[in-house]
Amino acid sequence: MTPEEALGLLRPGMRVLLPPGCAEPQTLVEGLLSQASRLRPLVLMGGLLLGDYPFCRAEYRDAFRWVTFHVMPALRDALGRGQVEFIPARYFDSLWIFGPGGPWAADAVLVQTAPPDHAGRLSLGVSTSYPLPLARTAPLVIAEVNHRMPRTLGDSALDIDQVAAWVETDRPLRPYPSAPIGETERRIAAAVAELIPDGATIQIGIGSVPEAIVGVLGDRRDLAVHSLLVDAMLPLLERGVITNARKSRNPGRMDVGEIMGTDALFRFVHENPVVHMEPSSVIHNPLVVAKLERFVSINSAIEVDLTGQVNAESIGDRQVAGIGGQFDFVEGAYWAPGGRSIIALPATGRDGAVSRIVARLPAGAKVTTPRYLTDCVVTEFGRAELRGRSVEERARALIRIAHPRFQEQLERTRRGNP
Repeated sequence: MTPEEALGLLRPGMRVLLPPGCAEPQTLVEGLLSQASRLRPLVLMGGLLLGDYPFCRAEYRDAFRWVTFHVMPALRDALGRGQVEFIPARYFDSLWIFGPGGPWAADAVLVQTAPPDHAGRLSLGVSTSYPLPLARTAPLVIAEVNHRMPRTLGDSALDIDQVAAWVETDRPLRPYPSAPIGETERRIAAAVAELIPDGATIQIGIGSVPEAIVGVLGDRRDLAVHSLLVDAMLPLLERGVITNARKSRNPGRMDVGEIMGTDALFRFVHENPVVHMEPSSVIHNPLVVAKLERFVSINSAIEVDLTGQVNAESIGDRQVAGIGGQFDFVEGAYWAPGGRSIIALPATGRDGAVSRIVARLPAGAKVTTPRYLTDCVVTEFGRAELRGRSVEERARALIRIAHPRFQEQLERTRRGNP
């Protein structure tokens, strides 16, 4: 069908789920905008998008509402206008939140897929995490079949009879270029690398610090990847550092729910048997992660207080990100044999004006990872091992990895003499 015909299946008042990251179906989103007057009011739902959220522009405030578990900078004005509703949920919980019987059960799911394979199945390509299981249970599925979408293998496809309509396109995917990496990120990466043994299965979040860490692992052997594949991993794959050979689950394969990168990465994953896509019911399931030997979860944060509470999602009471998969993987690493969870962040923010190791979280700040699950915190000034440590030991360890300019003030505040 044409986009107009396919989206004609939608009705006002529906709840419509969009896929995240590089899988955003741009042609279908553009079609939604062109039918805004007919569809109003329409609830659009999903996680992290890489574009500018055009449906959240002021002119669409009466037509669309965006319900999400991940906030991006492009949403700041829309949040202020009340066009965005935030759900404090970890990634794994998106399956029941948007699934049948959930509080935001989807009436329709829009997906972007590769062209049909020889069996007529539509691979969801770079994003299977929550789009795939939710599309399999939704009353209505509309697909954008893009000739530029790589066909990925594993549990990645919808049967043709699960799709009510499709539109055919040939346009570049939404890219996710690598973040810039500076000296601070390289120093953090060097400290984190000491915690990653040969044969480890690594999970990284997005951003400059996690990607810098990947860049310093060239001397490791038989690393494996879980959850997310990004451009920064390509050199390790090409040099035989990432082999997945010692992975305790599906050895020889990467279990991935999201692929975020550029054309080079999309070409690599196309019909590559090493890349095994799976939905969030597996990828983000702490019970599955807990069975991965030597699992190392690496994520970033906005700030960490002296008890070990991690805030990775808000500045004061202003939501600027989401829980994402951090808690899923921290919990999984807690139980995994030889598992580690690492929170890596620069010691300062705002061009050095503020410390990101804080005496206490400010009013309104959110706790993404509670203190009793925080394992290790790393800045460019070293690492603080927190697991099993007393409150006093934690505070001392965290002050040691704060920027020296803030250490005295943190110590005074800790002792009650700010």
